[in-house]
Amino acid sequence: MTTLPKLTALCSLAFAWVASAQAQTAPTSAAAGREGEPLKLESFTVTGSNLKRLDQEKVMPVTILAASDLEVRDASQPSELLTALPQVTGLPGNETATLGATARGDNASVSLRGIPSSNTLLLLNGRRLAPHPISQAESGVPTLSVNVNTLPNRGLERVEVLRDGASSIYGTDAVAGVVNYVTAKNFRGTELALRYGETRYGDGQEYRATLTHGLDFAQGKGRAMITADFYRREAMYARDRSFSAEADNSYRAPAPWNVSTNTTFNLRSATTQYGNYLLGSVTGNDAYGSVSTFAGARPTGVPATLAAVSGAFFLVPNGSGGAAFATATPSRAGVTADYYWNNNAVRVIQPQSNRTNIFASGEFDLNDRITVFADASLYQAQSVTYREPDGITQGTDGFIIVPASNPFNPFGDRFWSTSGAANTDGTARLTGTPSAVSITNKRLSDLATRTDYVDTSVYRGVVGLRGKLSGSWSWEAALLYSAARVIENETGPSRKTKLIAAINQTDPTKAFNPFTRTFAVQNGALVATGDYKNPDSVTSTFRSEFIRNGITKLGSGDVRASGDLLSIWGGNAIGTALGGEFRYETYDDYRPPFAGLNPAGSGLNPESNDFLGFSPNSDTHGNRHVSAAYVETVVPLVGNKFTLPLVRSLELTASARYESYTDFGDTTKPKYGLNWRPTPWLMARASYNEGFHAPNLAQLFTGTLIRTVTGSTDSYRSAVTGLTTDGPSNRRSVASGNRALKPETSAGKSGGIVLDVPFVKGLSVSIDYWEIEQKSIISSSGSIADDTAALQSATQAALAGGQAIGAIDLGSGTANYKGDGPVARLAVTQADRDFFTAYNATRVPGNQRAVVGAIDILRTTYFNKSEQFVNGFDFDLNYRLPKFALGNFVFNTTWTKLNDFHTYTAARAPRTELRNTNAAGGADPLWRGATTLTWRRQQWGAGIGFYYTGSYTDTGATTTQVIYESLGSPRYITPIVNNGVVSYRYTVHDSKSYNLYASYRIVAKNQYLNNTNIRLGVNNLFDAKPPLSSDSRGYDPAVYNTLARGLTWSAQVTKKF
Repeated sequence: MTTLPKLTALCSLAFAWVASAQAQTAPTSAAAGREGEPLKLESFTVTGSNLKRLDQEKVMPVTILAASDLEVRDASQPSELLTALPQVTGLPGNETATLGATARGDNASVSLRGIPSSNTLLLLNGRRLAPHPISQAESGVPTLSVNVNTLPNRGLERVEVLRDGASSIYGTDAVAGVVNYVTAKNFRGTELALRYGETRYGDGQEYRATLTHGLDFAQGKGRAMITADFYRREAMYARDRSFSAEADNSYRAPAPWNVSTNTTFNLRSATTQYGNYLLGSVTGNDAYGSVSTFAGARPTGVPATLAAVSGAFFLVPNGSGGAAFATATPSRAGVTADYYWNNNAVRVIQPQSNRTNIFASGEFDLNDRITVFADASLYQAQSVTYREPDGITQGTDGFIIVPASNPFNPFGDRFWSTSGAANTDGTARLTGTPSAVSITNKRLSDLATRTDYVDTSVYRGVVGLRGKLSGSWSWEAALLYSAARVIENETGPSRKTKLIAAINQTDPTKAFNPFTRTFAVQNGALVATGDYKNPDSVTSTFRSEFIRNGITKLGSGDVRASGDLLSIWGGNAIGTALGGEFRYETYDDYRPPFAGLNPAGSGLNPESNDFLGFSPNSDTHGNRHVSAAYVETVVPLVGNKFTLPLVRSLELTASARYESYTDFGDTTKPKYGLNWRPTPWLMARASYNEGFHAPNLAQLFTGTLIRTVTGSTDSYRSAVTGLTTDGPSNRRSVASGNRALKPETSAGKSGGIVLDVPFVKGLSVSIDYWEIEQKSIISSSGSIADDTAALQSATQAALAGGQAIGAIDLGSGTANYKGDGPVARLAVTQADRDFFTAYNATRVPGNQRAVVGAIDILRTTYFNKSEQFVNGFDFDLNYRLPKFALGNFVFNTTWTKLNDFHTYTAARAPRTELRNTNAAGGADPLWRGATTLTWRRQQWGAGIGFYYTGSYTDTGATTTQVIYESLGSPRYITPIVNNGVVSYRYTVHDSKSYNLYASYRIVAKNQYLNNTNIRLGVNNLFDAKPPLSSDSRGYDPAVYNTLARGLTWSAQVTKKF
């Protein structure tokens, strides 16, 4: 346990002890009712059960975020509220996403316990919502999850988080837990709230207006409420924060990563405004006329100072604002450091967003036993995000050739002639063979920044009846329909065939200059003379719009009933709930012609598309039907009028759910529970549940995808070769859905105690143990990290067996490859051998690497791997102090300790640690915690919140044992077992942040001022910065995007009429 959690826990207990001493001497508060009149308590339900009980929230491990908790957090969107919970490990899908294959825009998914977000069930008033219709890869696997930002952020009564599985009530897919947003129903009158917020940096401005109206009608038989929330937020750019302005964060990193030539923290892109090229000639075309092979060679007459023998050349910065020719890979240090492109110059921390969220509900008593109810919600949002101009990467976009006839080609007809004769306009040429140029890597830097508009619409409606039967029995039946649609429209990307057509032009007024430089022959030499911007009349011929559509639909009908089934001894009764559900789910992801795939008859390859930087995708359509029935019962063995020594109450609970899937057959999963009260102030509770998580529709039905993985580093070769193609660059990844996938299964256990501290009214403490074991987990292959670990392990095993490093054959490019099989590498070349020989000559055996070829393609498949196990402890202390002259205080501190988290990548594979890493579901440190203290006195209110995330290791920043020990085994490097191999990883340090607010409610005779509440708040009070990690933004956006905003102040005025 680190110092901070220890200190916080001690302070919490000390605070509770002092307050309890005061409580014993303070006068008691007035009773809610008249003196001596008993207060009648009504039973109720919480998330996780359909049975009504008085102390339901203590019987089950449920965290309830009440209005006071929501006020301290002051979250501008639901994702910010949920990340305050210690059980939430991150937002695997979040608003920083920019790449074409990701779910961009106004989207966030939440992960509980480090398990993928699809294992967390999000509900609105106890019923499901349609998932976000653009899948998001988590651990390399497409996930369909509810966009939490579509949930209401105003008009809430509470948020309930069930911290163990609820498979038998809501569905067997609620493996990690359930988050249930409960809207207010008892509000009467009209309330208008206006809010403004801004960061200390003068950006990220937020404007919010919320109108709430509730009323009774028909002489109290009917009740209705509507909340309309309008929200606008300005963008925040990575360039405007010191920790994220640069993609090269090596200067912030400790040794051995503190040099810019190490690409762990220097994630500047090799797709750059200068460019990497290859001279040569076209040697083959495919059936559709596209170049399929190109032979590189330095042409006759071209000097070695301009191009290598292979024909390779670079344009690099010359230190005086211009460019020069180079034949070797530019260094990431010194003059040529700016060769590499800083993506953070245009990327955002949060996109600009406009949202409208309307929720309406109503109910009407048909008679004294039957009530009709309905609710409807509408969410519409548009977000605008940005990314760098188009780039050309030969490995993913194929060959794009600049012919010798292009007037801007520095090795073409305008600058070279076999006779050396001048051009007809008198400009000089050099003697040599004109050559075509193949573009290996080039950012088309004179094109405009690409702008991505994401329109999201979510509709949901529920209509139903509820009523009373005889005795304690009640029933409810409802129909639900929910649909989500996303339209992504990116302006600015290039149509590949039209770009090639522009490059092939010979007229300088119509031809595209991909070099964005001008050249001339001066003093008998070829030189770059200046920058060049292509005119709009040229770029408009190939710039286009990329459109993607996604739609998900969810429909369901359910019926439920609950009551006392049988009276037993001691005035107790066996309670029972039963119900059934039918639902259908659909998923559609499609793109127009040329954006998804080239249409038949277009003359283009129908298995590819025609956009630079976007992967070809076939349309995806999938659906399923699910039928379910469940039963739940509670048996009070001891309680009420029948008690025993040290057994004031003892209850057994049991439930089971049967589900029938149209694509996976049938399953029945149980849940059992026990709670025991030896005294009125102490309760012990335990539960066991089983889960069944079917593959989502994206995992099953997605067609073959040829993805472009951007910023991907070959962690095995990069430090050896220093080549741009081995550093952060674009790579091809082939993936497809797998209809042979099997469901994931799980078993969850929990046990704990709840202590209402004797003689200290209002003070309660709970401690819970929890664990989740999953089997047949759906995962993906093709991980470069796994490939590197396998290659290092094979190398060390061969060295231990007596082989010389130069004699080790890892099978690169063959069927006997010793790395991760889905990572396909090219055969080893002599150039590869030379690089590895030079590298190993200066390393001890523990740091040496056997030679392999460059990565050709990542073949990604989805499959069911062996198992995963996670467990830990939840701690909660809550104290509602007695009323003092100073006012009312409420104190809460809640913490989660992760005890174990590991997985096996395949059956009988070595164990891989996930605890204390960022390898799953955000970040999984040993400790997370949140503490709040609120105060109210008459019209005044105030509160402070403290939020803590512990340190964890960064899977993207590793070193070797030899280097680790040579540095003196520093604390910022942690050894972690990864697939049986010890990795030495950088440790992302812990974080602490504070929120503060104060409010005042005006009581006045003036009707315009009376019942007006003014609230001032500051989030991230001390402007804490997110800790360094090996993400291009310099921090982990899945964990720390809220912290990246910086100190944010807000002012809110609320008027109730």
